Amino acid sequence: MKPLRIALLTYSTKPRGGVTHTINLAESLAGLGHDVNVYALSSGNGFPSKVGVPHTLIQCPVKEYTSIDDKIRDYIDTYTSYLADQDFDYDILHAEDCISANALFNLREMGIIDYYVRTVHHLDDFTSACLIECQDKSIRKPDYLISVSEHWKRELETKYSLNSEVINNGVNYGLYSTVRGGEKKEAAKKEFGADGARVMLSIGGIEPRKNTIAALRAYNAARAYLKSHGERLVWLIGGGETLFDYRYYREEFFSELARLGFEEGSDVKVLGNVPSEKMPLLYASADVFAFPSVKEGWGLVLLEAMSAGVPVVSSNIPPMTEFLRNGENSILVDLMDYKGLARGILEILENPGLADRLKAGGGETARYYSWESAAEKHAELYGSILNERSGGKVINAGNNA
Repeated sequence: MKPLRIALLTYSTKPRGGVTHTINLAESLAGLGHDVNVYALSSGNGFPSKVGVPHTLIQCPVKEYTSIDDKIRDYIDTYTSYLADQDFDYDILHAEDCISANALFNLREMGIIDYYVRTVHHLDDFTSACLIECQDKSIRKPDYLISVSEHWKRELETKYSLNSEVINNGVNYGLYSTVRGGEKKEAAKKEFGADGARVMLSIGGIEPRKNTIAALRAYNAARAYLKSHGERLVWLIGGGETLFDYRYYREEFFSELARLGFEEGSDVKVLGNVPSEKMPLLYASADVFAFPSVKEGWGLVLLEAMSAGVPVVSSNIPPMTEFLRNGENSILVDLMDYKGLARGILEILENPGLADRLKAGGGETARYYSWESAAEKHAELYGSILNERSGGKVINAGNNA
């Protein structure tokens, strides 16, 4: 295949799953010899870590919004206005979220572009009229759709009668596997103020979709048991930057934290966004990875934890169940059963044999997925799209199905 000119578009520079997907895919496509540029809305100084491909930052308006609807409309308008002034010279325009997909739809309506691709990471149950419309248009209007899992492919078929191409996420296994080992673990714990303790790690910040309050209740139960046996359990929470305002949920979380007698910064440490170069060290600090999420597109952080040799306790929901197997590479629990989550955490911490088995199974699973493979599958799909646009075989994805 000849080198393609590809634009990947995302809604943010913050290290959320979709943004991480965009950057890793872009870098891997560039590694295959393609000419890739990333476009991203930015409300600050850009990406917090180095990006290995050319990228264009589109500055968001800096102001207070009276509603999420106003914010979303403004972001779409900002994205559209910026792109409309560009001299596009790409074979493929690929949106990774609702906002950039709406901007590309506007450009197609204006006659500036002919077609575009969109990756659907998951479907949200929005209540805001603007967000409902934004998501609906971002799914119904693209010419070609990609799903990151079989679960979301089925959801698109059931709810929208749309076909999509499934291309799973990858993981940089080598980056995270280098932190395996006892000495590195103790050094990592010291780095994050948890030396001498057992460490429970969660990534995704404090928000409803990550089920953080259920994780807090599980942590409280597991901590009490370990304390009665002379051990300390520290909970590290990484990530959390998001487009949405989850202030009410955070207030509920910190209220319960205080009610349980915890002080943030001591046994529970809310780290916020951790620079990507420190993420392997953060995983290395963990003895168990707790992920009771309510909804995920794929669960990329699970693969990262497994690459780093951290045993995983996860909610038993799709699409994670497409690659997680209870008792083999993870412990799976009901997402609202915080007592079950606590039991799973303690089983791993108190049973070295089980922990070792899950580490081995998790590592084997993580090695199966790679960004290089994901990039190759994207490039194949892009080639099919270009073949179709030139009058060749019609592919079976999106609105052209």
